[in-house]
Amino acid sequence: MLLLKISFILGYVILGLYIGYVIYKDRKIPQSISATVYSLEDKNKWLFTTIMFITAILIAPQLFEILSSTNYAILSFLASFGIMCVGADQLVKEKKNIIHYLGAIIMGIATQLIVWLTIPSMFLLWISYVVYTMYMDNGYWNMFFAEMVMMTMLFVCGIA
Repeated sequence: MLLLKISFILGYVILGLYIGYVIYKDRKIPQSISATVYSLEDKNKWLFTTIMFITAILIAPQLFEILSSTNYAILSFLASFGIMCVGADQLVKEKKNIIHYLGAIIMGIATQLIVWLTIPSMFLLWISYVVYTMYMDNGYWNMFFAEMVMMTMLFVCGIA
C-alpha cells in the first residue's frame, strides 16, 4: 500500500517537474498541458510522450487500489489509457487528431468519476470551478488551469 502511494506521488512529481521546466523555460503559462510539447525542440518532443506514459503507469496502481473494492476499478485503467493517448499524439496543434482528443475526453471523464466516487464533495468543487470558468473572459488560460484543478483533485483522492 505504501509503495503504491509512493509510486502515485512520484508520477505527480515527474509530471510537475516537467510542467515546471516548460513554464520556467518559456517564462509563461502554457495554454494546456498538451501545448507544452510545442515548447520542446523537435529532437526533444519524445520527452512529452515519455512523461505522459511514465505518469500514467505510476498513478494507475494506486487508483486501481482505491477502486478495487468497487465495480468501478476499470476507471483507473481508463484514466491511464487516456493520459497515454494524449502523450502518444504529439501533433495536436498541426492537425486535430482523434487519438489525442478521444484520450483527453476519456481521461477527463474517468478521473472525475474517480473523484466523484471517492470524495464527492471535491467533485462539487470541480463543478463550481467549471461554471465559474465558463463566465471568464480569458479562455486561453482556462484549459491549463482546468487541467491543473482536475489533476490536483485526482491527486488528493489518490493520497487520501
